[in-house]
Amino acid sequence: MTGIIVSVVLSLFIGFLWEWQQAINITGGVGVIMLLLAGVLNGTFVSGVQMRANREIETAEDKESRNKFSSMFFLWGLPFFLTAIALFLIVK
Repeated sequence: MTGIIVSVVLSLFIGFLWEWQQAINITGGVGVIMLLLAGVLNGTFVSGVQMRANREIETAEDKESRNKFSSMFFLWGLPFFLTAIALFLIVK
């Protein structure tokens, strides 16, 4: 819920202050960066061999922390990304 509110307020502020294309670029950039960070923490961009090796050496606390941050980045990045898409469709 907080991610949705922040993304909408930020995009409206930037859109009215500068221009709507800047709002699309900034909210979309923040969304993509957050989603990429979630993917990196989740282990999406590594091979199966590397994933198995990582799971062998990490503790339960490390796994819990990594999953928590991955979920947090995803839940914050998705509203920013969707706001950028909505602005793009409205402005264009």
